[in-house]
Amino acid sequence: KTHQPTFHRVHSVTNYTRTEIYAVQRSAPVFNMKAVQINDLAYTKMMLHASLNSRTPIHGILLSSPQTSSNETVVSDALPVCHSTPTKPILDMALRLADAYCNDNDVQIVGWYTANERVGDDAPSPIAWKVISSMKSIMGSKAEPILAMITSESFEAMLRKECSADGSGKGFELRATAQGQSDNIVDLGDIKAEGNDWIEASCKVADICLEGGVQLFDFEQHLDGGVKGLKERDWLRNAQVAKLI
Repeated sequence: KTHQPTFHRVHSVTNYTRTEIYAVQRSAPVFNMKAVQINDLAYTKMMLHASLNSRTPIHGILLSSPQTSSNETVVSDALPVCHSTPTKPILDMALRLADAYCNDNDVQIVGWYTANERVGDDAPSPIAWKVISSMKSIMGSKAEPILAMITSESFEAMLRKECSADGSGKGFELRATAQGQSDNIVDLGDIKAEGNDWIEASCKVADICLEGGVQLFDFEQHLDGGVKGLKERDWLRNAQVAKLI
């Protein structure tokens, strides 16, 4: 049975043209950076986290496997952290546990993803920028942290399966972080889907988001579940989602 949720962070279905939907996004400054590939698992977790928590802000960690190319960062996984405004203790605990997970699984933290609560509020929050700043101090000059911002119009287009071949309407955009807080949006040509097909990738993710019944736990839910939740709500692996990829 197809699940048709009401998404608070997206507009109701209207007769917007694709040009109108992306007019604001494309008018923002565009920044060229190291190419980024978003693998299916990370993409699915980000979008599912947003769709399951559509009335609240969300935050999560982006991971990468060891790099085979110095010209491209491959985002291989995402760890959902919370579906509310996070406190410093929550962020500190989540990042420490994520770091331990990375050491055990030969992956590394490369960025952060987020979505705001209100429709049309597509600027990264101060909390997101603070996390990025902390990551930059750890990563040093060797790498630029990735900041993925899930935006209202693009997220709606993804759910409606209106993503273009160039990635317009995939559900999120990347923000340049090298110069600190900025409005610079990373050029679409620098963001690749696994398999280089944004249309296919986004349609698969839309089906998962709309189908219903798929569980995805973040660190906040992991803590809220009590002793049983600590065992069953595995926010680091989310095996049910991984099985769908």
